[in-house]
Amino acid sequence: MKEFRNNEEKIQYVLSSIDTGKDTDSIAKDLGYKNYKSLDMFMRREGYVKEKRLGNYYPKNGRGIIPFETDSHRASVTAKTVEIIQRFTSGEMTPKRIAHESGFESAKEMANYMKSKGFIWDSSRNNYVAENGEEVETDKIEGKEELVGLGNYIHLLAYLESRKEKIVELLEGDATGEAGILPRYVVPGIFITKSVHMSNQLDQMVRDFSADGNISQKDIFEVALIDFFKKYGYHKEIETMLSSID
Repeated sequence: MKEFRNNEEKIQYVLSSIDTGKDTDSIAKDLGYKNYKSLDMFMRREGYVKEKRLGNYYPKNGRGIIPFETDSHRASVTAKTVEIIQRFTSGEMTPKRIAHESGFESAKEMANYMKSKGFIWDSSRNNYVAENGEEVETDKIEGKEELVGLGNYIHLLAYLESRKEKIVELLEGDATGEAGILPRYVVPGIFITKSVHMSNQLDQMVRDFSADGNISQKDIFEVALIDFFKKYGYHKEIETMLSSID
């Protein structure tokens, strides 16, 4: 098991390992976790979500370590990189101020982001330039002004894309998306009796809800557990279980 001084080093290791093509189960074992599910829970606790399209974790609030692009030799001109370069070009703000205005916690975080997009700092120009030496003419980007205005929402859009299925589910009133309508799951397997301890107030709430909603306590617990597992890392397992029903 590899040793790390802090969680930031762990996160950096996860991001860079995924970028090099290492499978998540191997990465999980390197960090001392049983499997990729435990690794995923760690990343989520640290504020990261898996971006399926890009194949790596990204900070869900746009603030954190951003993984390097796999094609790091080519500059990726985005609204955010345009915004940062133009602010340095104006010469009216310090790097720290530019970082904060662009939505980063620090100049170092901003530098990590620019590096991930194929840009490095050029002290002679006092600005970022393409790492491969390519001249990037940001003033000729079609729709540049609109892109700069959207710059602060790039990470939000990426997060929404990663949660697209859940958003559609909520908007269409599936599962718990529509108030007052409970999902009903047909769960395969043999039914068993399981005793659990809970507070008397919570128990009474279950009884009241069962009576008011004309739903059995068994169904209440099944819905609660299935939705819990779907939300906290077992979505794939739940879908597999439910899809096994003929």
